[in-house]
Amino acid sequence: MINIREYELLTLETGAYRDIELDILKETLAAWKESPGSPFELIELRDGRVLAGFCLYYRSPNTEYTFDIHTFVVGRDYRNKAVGPRLLELLEEAVTQKTPYAVVRVETSRVKEHAIGDSFYGNNGFQTIGHIPGFYETDNDYYIYVRSASVSANEPTDPPDPEPESNAE
Repeated sequence: MINIREYELLTLETGAYRDIELDILKETLAAWKESPGSPFELIELRDGRVLAGFCLYYRSPNTEYTFDIHTFVVGRDYRNKAVGPRLLELLEEAVTQKTPYAVVRVETSRVKEHAIGDSFYGNNGFQTIGHIPGFYETDNDYYIYVRSASVSANEPTDPPDPEPESNAE
């Protein structure tokens, strides 16, 4: 069983979350623990036994193909390393198991993005669809990013039906 406190502490160490946001995260993790997948899904990466990062996401209400990232955290010691991109790969794999193509959205702040890695979302295939300078405070802008996800063309697919043989001579 997960230890919610471990996720809280990792989030707290980033310095990017306010007390109210930590309270919301705690409630969200408790909801996930009570009923995984309804509506929240959790992806985590560990370095041995140490939690290196995690992602909480959910299917956006009233949509078939859109998923929202609720919380995306990378531990301070793993910032600007492979943890963030690997979490995104795992997220894409998870959503494309539910549907062959999807849209992944995230609303975040400059401070939260910086805690993951420099220009993290833009450097990992997300497009900016919204930006409000100074929304949270001076030098802490609000962003909405979006990225498409689809079943990889490299994944095996069912072989095509064989062509019927022609007996014309």
